[in-house]
Amino acid sequence: MWRPGIGEEVLSGAYREVFAAVVAASGPVNGVEPARAVGREAEIKNEVEKIRHRAYVLEKRGWLVRAEDGRFTPPPEAAARDASPASAERLRPGAGTA
Repeated sequence: MWRPGIGEEVLSGAYREVFAAVVAASGPVNGVEPARAVGREAEIKNEVEKIRHRAYVLEKRGWLVRAEDGRFTPPPEAAARDASPASAERLRPGAGTA
C-alpha cells in the first residue's frame, strides 16, 4: 500500500515499470500504452492483460487511479513520490542508446 513518504523504488520490477509508464504518459492510459512502454507486444491481448492486471493491483494499493472508462492515471501525489517521466523513459526499448 502506498503511504506518504514512499517512493516507487519499493515496487517490484514489473509493477514499477507499469507505474512509471503511467506517470510518463501525457494523459490517461489503457493497458495498451503501458504494455508498449515496458516492451510488451501490444497486439497480443494476453500481454496487454498482464499489464492491465498489474495496473489494477496498483490501483487497489493506492498507486494509480482508474477512471470510469477504465483508463489509468497517476494520483495527484505521484510527483511527491519521486516518480518522474525519466524513470519511464529508461523502460522503452532502445531508450538512451545511440
